[in-house]
Parts: sequence; C-alpha cells; structure tokens
Amino acid sequence: MFGWYFGMCETNFMHGCASLVGSLATIAIILTALGIMLGLVKPADALKYGGVIVGIAIVFVLVVTVFVGLWSSMSLWQQAILVAIGFGVWRLRQERRQPRKKKDEE
Repeated sequence: MFGWYFGMCETNFMHGCASLVGSLATIAIILTALGIMLGLVKPADALKYGGVIVGIAIVFVLVVTVFVGLWSSMSLWQQAILVAIGFGVWRLRQERRQPRKKKDEE
C-alpha cells in the first residue's frame, strides 16, 4: 500500500546522508590542502590524511547503506520491537545517570 512512499523516504535519506558525508569529506580535504599551503601539514602526510578522509567517508556511506537496507527489509512488527528495545535502553540509561541523593544527618 505505502511501499512506494517508504521507498522514496529511504532513497531521500540515503541521498541526504551521502551528500552530508561528501560535503564533510570535501571540507576536510580543503582544510588539508590549506594546511599544505600554510606549511602546517607536510606533503608526505597529506596523502595519508587524504586517504584516511576518503576511507572514513566510504565507511560512513556503507554503514548508512547497510542500516537502511536492514531497516527496509524488516517487517513492521520487527521494526516496532526494535524501537521498543531502543526506547527501553534509553530510559534505563537515563535513570542510571541521575546522581544519588545523600541523606542529610542532623
């Protein structure tokens, strides 16, 4: 019934994540180039930094692709159970972070 709608959302989500990661990688490469021009980054290290930046960008895009693929292949009840588990873990972690109240002795 709504398969085309959810498919479009996933496609738009993937496109948005890929664009964001690409933009961040471009900014990082530009900063590395500026570092070379200003003498802050050695030319030998620039190739290593560029490779790391591109590698991280590829990993981020692949991770998002895998998660969206897994999410879209699940049925609605499996998605609901995962959301409930995530909400439960979030609530348990919030309760644990609250500082303990000390009893005042008078």
